[in-house]
Amino acid sequence: MKNFILPAVLILIGTGTAFATQKEKGSKENLAVRQGYIFNSSTNQWDRSVMCETTLNPICTVDGLPTGQQVFGTSGPEVDHPETANVELYKIN
Repeated sequence: MKNFILPAVLILIGTGTAFATQKEKGSKENLAVRQGYIFNSSTNQWDRSVMCETTLNPICTVDGLPTGQQVFGTSGPEVDHPETANVELYKIN
């Protein structure tokens, strides 16, 4: 019976470490600074705007004021004029 306790403890420690590492990787992704875009109705395109982040802060706007035009992000790579920008971004603190 004693021969099985040590391997069981080591397996539990290894499993806990693996989950802790995975959670850390996920939380770093949420802190990413991303390019923001605004919709330009005169050209019918999404244009680059200010940089924002994905953590829950106040909504990211062009001028930083709550009444300003809201800035959105993309789920794909950063480009000058993306097809859509539908990811809600938040103000960088």
